Amino acid sequence: MQLPRRARELVIVAILLALPLLFLRASVKSPSELNALDRVVLRISSPVETGLTSCGRWIGDLWHRYVALWNVSDENARLRDENAKLRTELSRFEQAAHHNTELEALLALRKDLSSQTVAARVVGAVVSSQFRVVRIRLDRGELEVKPGMPVLASGGVVGRIERVYGPYSDVLLASDPKSAIDVVVPRTGSRGVLKGIPGSTRYRSRIDYLLRKDEVAAGDQVVTSGIGGFPRDLPVGKIVEVTRRNFGLYQDAEVEPAVELGKLRQVLVVLAPPPPAEKAER
Repeated sequence: MQLPRRARELVIVAILLALPLLFLRASVKSPSELNALDRVVLRISSPVETGLTSCGRWIGDLWHRYVALWNVSDENARLRDENAKLRTELSRFEQAAHHNTELEALLALRKDLSSQTVAARVVGAVVSSQFRVVRIRLDRGELEVKPGMPVLASGGVVGRIERVYGPYSDVLLASDPKSAIDVVVPRTGSRGVLKGIPGSTRYRSRIDYLLRKDEVAAGDQVVTSGIGGFPRDLPVGKIVEVTRRNFGLYQDAEVEPAVELGKLRQVLVVLAPPPPAEKAER
């Protein structure tokens, strides 16, 4: 005879409620008190208990690994932030060290010069369509400097003051085609006029009026002659290419500047030329 559905459900519920009680009752008894039913219950419950214990351990280990990975992820994010901050700070220190080195070199140049000079800071730049700096702006104005005054960096010649307005002044670089600086090649004693190469994307110049008979070569240093307001023997650059023709009086020499004109931050402006040699000896 088949039991009604409601009765079957009640029987199943009763069995499900009774089984845990039987398992618990058999588990708390001492071995000497176990009867046949308890032994059967323990034999049935042991594999289930072992499986549940293993599953619980696996879930616990999985949870601990998840928590550990979460903590590691947080730690990695924190370390990345600290690393980014340290890199920024290191870059700032490197820039400050480079700036201090540049200032020290500029002060050393100022001590070596017999000319009267004033330090100036580069506060702006005009660039070409090829991103080459064609003109720089200084924080010295009409009360301190005048057009035509030479401008120097620790490495050598930069150019001349081109115009002055208010508290600022613009510098015509030595690489500009409108620039003209009297120069000498010390190895041969050759003289010429340094002018910027027009339309070039590089910071290079050429020496005009360099006699063809003078044996200049690539690698020769070029310095100021002392004419035109620039102190004598200041580095201008080095010759990188020489073109000699079979006719005419002159040869062409291309010069690479001694100063990185696109990275200037501090310069010296020569306010007055050095005193003549005969006056300096008195």
